[in-house]
Amino acid sequence: MEVESIKKYLQNYLDFVLNERYSKKREEIGLSPIEFQVYDIIKGSYQPPIIHVFLDSEPEMKRSFANKPWAKMFMNEVEKDIENFMKSVSIRFKIKVHWNKRPIFKNDSLHTTD
Repeated sequence: MEVESIKKYLQNYLDFVLNERYSKKREEIGLSPIEFQVYDIIKGSYQPPIIHVFLDSEPEMKRSFANKPWAKMFMNEVEKDIENFMKSVSIRFKIKVHWNKRPIFKNDSLHTTD
């Protein structure tokens, strides 16, 4: 399946399922709702490849050792849901979610051979 198609399907899944589910969970603990946006999906160059999902969130969340335990659990749940979605569209490779980050190379790839 083409990466752009997967990106559209994942964004629809985020919009109609995960945004609502996790906004409710955040409201239960007294926080503002959250919204996820897919920035990009890139297939890595290693074999077997790693699929890198660049995910933006509003309010912004980042992986950190200073995160509270509920934030770590929250982010792990979101990542697991994204992995399960990717399995449903027949992508069985390892999935790496990058929270509010961008690819490091200018041509939006993760390696220099492009």
